[in-house]
Amino acid sequence: MFGKTISMKNGGIALLGIFAMLLVVMGCQKDDICPESTLTTPLLKISFYDNESPNDSIPKVPTNLSVLAEGGDGNYLTRVNSSEISIPLRTDVDATTYQFILNSAATTDSTSTENIDEIVFTYARNQVYINRACSFRMSYVNLQATLENETPSTQNWIKKVTILNSTIEDETTTHISIYF
Repeated sequence: MFGKTISMKNGGIALLGIFAMLLVVMGCQKDDICPESTLTTPLLKISFYDNESPNDSIPKVPTNLSVLAEGGDGNYLTRVNSSEISIPLRTDVDATTYQFILNSAATTDSTSTENIDEIVFTYARNQVYINRACSFRMSYVNLQATLENETPSTQNWIKKVTILNSTIEDETTTHISIYF
């Protein structure tokens, strides 16, 4: 009798395990996994150009560019040397402020030639529902960029900010050009 009790107990546990697996398999649907190809909240794509070029279309690489988010979020980019960057906009408010640091120091060197300019990006947010697995994505409209002037304004390394596309729905096109 003791042998039959153990056997029934093991059978019950096995049956319970099979039932639990069926619940998991039957509960999942193929749209419960968000595919990598699904568009997510896009980054703001910025290109840098030479302010001295006659046709304003010659890309220029800022030297050791760091981008610091306002609010203590730390450096978003640190010492990059590229004529194009992509940075996120905040999804919880309609404005994001970044400090763009030219010649960013590798350390807290007192002989640093850092030059910090601040740009405030304002926009309206559109939240779009994708599906149950992917949830929501944000797009931005009516993008504006305001370069905060230093005193004296001749210290600004950024000379001009131009909005190329005021709607941000993807990361394939440049949204803003910065001339320096």
